[in-house]
Amino acid sequence: MKSFFRNAFKVSMTSLFVTIGMTILLFGLLQLSGVENRLLYNMIKVYIAIALPVLTLCPIVGFIYSFYIKGKRKILLILLHLAAACTISVFAFAAFMFRYFVSFAP
Repeated sequence: MKSFFRNAFKVSMTSLFVTIGMTILLFGLLQLSGVENRLLYNMIKVYIAIALPVLTLCPIVGFIYSFYIKGKRKILLILLHLAAACTISVFAFAAFMFRYFVSFAP
């Protein structure tokens, strides 16, 4: 584990893949929100409760580790992590606004 965190490129790439994978899975599970299965509803609720903090921290950790990479990949990874963090922030803000403040939300 020590050698994993010493290699900034591995940490940055793993963070990016985890962020993309969890986001895709989150969007896929949100498509199942109309299903009337109570077990599935609870599983989605638990996944969201686990995924949102991870999706908040993972791009930030990858973004910080991207500054320690040498070479041309540094700029690309910094931009990808920044885009992931901004996209997730916008979706979280929109979901929060529609959930709690907009009267015509579903």
